[in-house]
Amino acid sequence: MHLSGSSASIRQHQPRSCGLVLLGCSPKPCESRGPFGQLLSSPINNAHVVAIDRAPELDRAASQVPCIVERRTMSVHSSFELGDEEIADTPFASRCFYILHPSN
Repeated sequence: MHLSGSSASIRQHQPRSCGLVLLGCSPKPCESRGPFGQLLSSPINNAHVVAIDRAPELDRAASQVPCIVERRTMSVHSSFELGDEEIADTPFASRCFYILHPSN
């Protein structure tokens, strides 16, 4: 299932029944909730695997992605960084990727 736009359309799934891929992760806070309110926390907690792509030079992603990576319910299975010299003058030239699995 591919969802674009707001996380309001995310459905609930059975625990460990799906994977979650966050491409270009730079979530915005929603009203009084933080960026990782219940709408995004539930899919993360119920995923069998979580893959995250982020640009470390984007302040919002740099400050918010650790909220996922450092969860006690998840563990980092692998992580790596890539760079693209052709777009070196943009904040998207460097990318960080994380693959997370449930820690239990």
